[in-house]
Amino acid sequence: MSKVTIAGSSYVITSTVTMADLETVRKYRPAALALADPETKETLFKVGIGTNGMTDYGVSFGGVSNDTEKLATATLPIPSDVEDAKEYVMDKAGLALTNLNKVEANITAALAEIRTERSALAENITVIL
Repeated sequence: MSKVTIAGSSYVITSTVTMADLETVRKYRPAALALADPETKETLFKVGIGTNGMTDYGVSFGGVSNDTEKLATATLPIPSDVEDAKEYVMDKAGLALTNLNKVEANITAALAEIRTERSALAENITVIL
């Protein structure tokens, strides 16, 4: 489950997935980065990589955590007139965080598949020097 840290006039969404893993999934299983309506197939929510951003329809990660894990992060501002930062984040980011947690479960499953496939592929590649 992703987490949120409030620091001063910003809040940081920290994913459970590394930026490198997001890039791998984007390359091999881009559909795993989105939630779609099961009937209409319309995209309801999507995880992106690039600049920091968040709406009810998606989160874009533009940074990584400053630890050895290098988890994907998005740092977003809290307006100066907000009196209760925690309440603001729950109202502003609640739906996105709920959907992000669902997408992260899909990402984890996709990563397992990708790693299995790449491992099998690597076993069938011979390098002759």
